[in-house]
Amino acid sequence: MTTTPDPWADAGPAPERPRPGAGQDWSTRRQARERTARDQDDPLAGFEPVAPRTARRHARRHALSLPERAARGLGSLLRHDPTPERLAAHAAAVQAPVTTGRRIAVVSLRGGAGKTTVSALLARTVAALRPEPVAAVDLDPAAGSLGLRLGDAAAPGADRLAAELAALPVPALADLSARMAVSGAGLHHTGPRVAARPLGVEAATTLLAALSRHVPVTVLDCPTGTGHPDTAAVLAHSHAAVFVLPASPAGVDEAAGYLRHWRQDPVLSAVPVTAAVVGTDARGVLDPRAQAAALARVGVAAVAVRHDRHLAAGVDVSLPLARPENRLAAAELSARALAGSRP
Repeated sequence: MTTTPDPWADAGPAPERPRPGAGQDWSTRRQARERTARDQDDPLAGFEPVAPRTARRHARRHALSLPERAARGLGSLLRHDPTPERLAAHAAAVQAPVTTGRRIAVVSLRGGAGKTTVSALLARTVAALRPEPVAAVDLDPAAGSLGLRLGDAAAPGADRLAAELAALPVPALADLSARMAVSGAGLHHTGPRVAARPLGVEAATTLLAALSRHVPVTVLDCPTGTGHPDTAAVLAHSHAAVFVLPASPAGVDEAAGYLRHWRQDPVLSAVPVTAAVVGTDARGVLDPRAQAAALARVGVAAVAVRHDRHLAAGVDVSLPLARPENRLAAAELSARALAGSRP
C-alpha cells in the first residue's frame, strides 16, 4: 500500500497563536474600557467605530432623567402648562399649505454652534407635522454629520445626488427616494459629501429644483460661514433662513453684529431670518432664553434651544426624547420660517 507523502512535513511546527483576550486582565470594567481605548489607537488591533457605539449607548437616552420627568408630571397636575396650546398653534402654521417648495437654509458663523443639530430638529419636526415628503440636505463639504443625526450616515452625499439627478430628463419622486435615505415619516435626506470642493451654482440649482418639484419643504444644512460659495448659492434660492449661534459671549456678540448687517444687506435682507440661540454647554454662563429675548428686543426674531443631553449626544435625533421646551422651540422655528418665508 502506497502512502502519499505529507506536503507540509517540512513546514515546521504550527505557530502558536494567543487565544483572544489571553494575557489581558478583564477582571474589572475599568480595565476593559482602558483596553478598548488603547485598541482604538492601534491600527493592527482593530476597533469598533465610535459613532455606532455611541448611538447604541446614548441615542435612546431621554433628555430628562426619570425624577425630572416625574416632577414635571406632578407639576402639571398643580398648575396649567401652556405648552400644548403653543405647540398646537405652531403646528397649524407648519401644516399650512404652500404654493411652491419652500427651502429653509440653516447657517452659522462658526463651527460648533449647533447648526446641524438645529437642522435635524427642523427636519424631524416638519416631517412629523406634514403628510408630504420632506427633505434635508447636508451641504457641508467636510463630511458633515446630518446623516448621522437623522439615523443613516451611509446615504449618498449632495454632490453625488446632484450629479445623478442632472443625468435624468425629469427626476420623479421615485428617483429621489431611490437615491436618498428615507428616515421615519417620509423624511428624505443625504449623507456626508465626498468632495471638499464647492458644489457650485449649477449643481446646487439642479438639486434644489429637483427637490422642490416634489417636496414641499427642504431643510438645507449649509457650510459653516456665510462667505462659503455654497452658502451664498443656497441663500439666493432660499425662502427663509435660520441663523444658529451658540449661547456664549463671543457667539452672541458676533451674531448680533452680523444680523444687523443681514438686515441692511440688499441681497440678504430679502431672506427672512430667525435666530436660534443654542445652549451648547450645560454649564454655560449665558442663558439661551435670556439671549433670545435680548435679540428680540433689538428687532431680531429669536428662539432659544436649551442644552439637552439627548441632543448633545451627537447621534440620531428623536423628538419624543428631546426636552419639551426644545420640541416647542423646533416647532416655533419651523412655523416662523414657513409663515414668514418670501414667496
